[in-house]
Amino acid sequence: MKKVRLNYLLVMPRLVLNIGDGYSFPLGIPYISSSMKKAGLKVITLNLNHRNGEVFDVIRREIKENKIDVVATGGLSFQYNTIRAVIEAVKKTDNKIITIVGGGIITSDPETAVEALEYADYGVIGEGEITICELCKALEDGGELPVIDGLIYKKDNGYNITRPRKEIEDIDSIAWPDYEGFELEKFFAASPSISGLNRKNTVFMIASRSCPYNCTFCFHTVGRKYRQRSLESFFEELDYMVSRYNIEYICLADELFGHNLERVKEFCLRMRKYNIRWWAQFRVDNITLELLSVLKAAGCDVMSFGLESADNRILKSMKKGTTVEQIERSLKLVSDAGISLEGAFIFGDIEETWETANNTLGWWQKHSEYKINLNLITVYPGSYLYKYACDKGIIKNRVQFLKNGCPQINVSKLSDEEYSKLIKNIMEAPMTLAKVLSAVEVSHIDYKTGRLDITGVCTACRHQNHWDNIKLFTTNFLGCKKCGQRYNMVLPRQLRLNIDNNITKLLEIYGKLALWGINYNTADLFKYSSVLRSEFIYPIDISQTKRKMDLYGKAIFPPEIINSQNIKAVVVLIPVYFSQIDGQIKANHKDVKKVIDICSLVDPELKSLHTRSRVSYAGK
Repeated sequence: MKKVRLNYLLVMPRLVLNIGDGYSFPLGIPYISSSMKKAGLKVITLNLNHRNGEVFDVIRREIKENKIDVVATGGLSFQYNTIRAVIEAVKKTDNKIITIVGGGIITSDPETAVEALEYADYGVIGEGEITICELCKALEDGGELPVIDGLIYKKDNGYNITRPRKEIEDIDSIAWPDYEGFELEKFFAASPSISGLNRKNTVFMIASRSCPYNCTFCFHTVGRKYRQRSLESFFEELDYMVSRYNIEYICLADELFGHNLERVKEFCLRMRKYNIRWWAQFRVDNITLELLSVLKAAGCDVMSFGLESADNRILKSMKKGTTVEQIERSLKLVSDAGISLEGAFIFGDIEETWETANNTLGWWQKHSEYKINLNLITVYPGSYLYKYACDKGIIKNRVQFLKNGCPQINVSKLSDEEYSKLIKNIMEAPMTLAKVLSAVEVSHIDYKTGRLDITGVCTACRHQNHWDNIKLFTTNFLGCKKCGQRYNMVLPRQLRLNIDNNITKLLEIYGKLALWGINYNTADLFKYSSVLRSEFIYPIDISQTKRKMDLYGKAIFPPEIINSQNIKAVVVLIPVYFSQIDGQIKANHKDVKKVIDICSLVDPELKSLHTRSRVSYAGK
């Protein structure tokens, strides 16, 4: 067969609501891009987070201008709608263009993902750097697909899955991510969006792949074998990044950074000369005073921990390999060392009971100074919990589960009534039981982006703090810049009134409103608003477990209520998920005329409520 030269387009899906918003910079597609370019393939890159316009229009223009033959994209399972939007746009532009999807969404459950995505011709299972280059060579040379490891593709009336791709042993051999191709400088210029950090010019890097542990709630998207880069390789890349960009902060995106303690110490010694602060993930069973001293001297700004539970029975069930005693000891050591920390408890393990859940909640309340997140467990495809839920019939339709955005479900020993009470408790706790700032004042509000500047006095050390450009309705914390104590962002009273006034205007226009996305920030809105408790307001969440909750007298509905009640306008309450929710609305609720970002409703001068369009007021 005659060899052909193909043009490839690599697309990073849109993760932001507004162009200019911050997001966590994914490294998967940039790694794929650099590997393809190294192999000599003709690659065009597109980061939808930096391009204005509807996704379909942007992709169609790129395809036409660059005469694209193959489009590749990817991401995680919960990003289903944003990934599907890319390949759907491709096929509706030209059905002959080949589409390739990779990342966790494919690796975790290949057949389910390819069926749900519908427009994917090929799926890459596992690490994709070698697989995609071999696939592209076969497409150009007419090679045999079955000999390529790590592929799924349609065949006859089913799918063909080739042999598993072995993990890349020497990860030093992988080309550095294609930062330039995905416009890292525009990412730096965007508003920061990293939980609790709010740092500009943050670069994401990795020093290892996978994790040596196998917790029941986790799925390792790049294989089960834990591999570390040599420090020479890491710091060679860092030297390049420092010389090329104005880096102010590093987010080490490893699943687990602090595993080999001697290596961590050597890493810290090398980091000291850069005078750059950084964030990384650790385990509580690895913390020593000596390590903390080295970390602090090296500029470690935040230590992130997967805590999961404050009941040893649940930690054992999760196969976590840690204890409550280790949690208590390590968090105190970190706090005393003056290093900021973050972590989360996740409720709803298989063995979770009313007693174990309340043990964790009680421990959290006694140690509220650590500002630990409270979440419901999510059953991610590929994890042990996912297989358990499928085997037990809790997940009845894998394809629909993925299309629904992997909603939270009850796999625990809690009854529905107990689960309902638990959800309400963990949503109320951060707003009613945690420490709050004193003397809070808002100095500036950008109504277009839903960001504000705020000052407040730390109740722990009395330091007067000022925070710039804080995004409303996110889980970002306000960290004291002196002692590290962390606080929730509490919505000022005037902004609550502005939201109520704009909701009232929307009700006058549309008659009914769906409000999509319930977490502790948005539940707090309902608690203090008579407007939101109107009979014409329909709270919505994809989580089956949250729908068991009494939301201050309001029922929480599944998304299907939009069609059955003929609702024409939807307010998205969680801005970070706007793209995913908007994708679900476009796919399943085509009669909706207006999709609105909650942040835009804080504007008292909002003028565009009468405009009947499917974009957010904030200018998506």
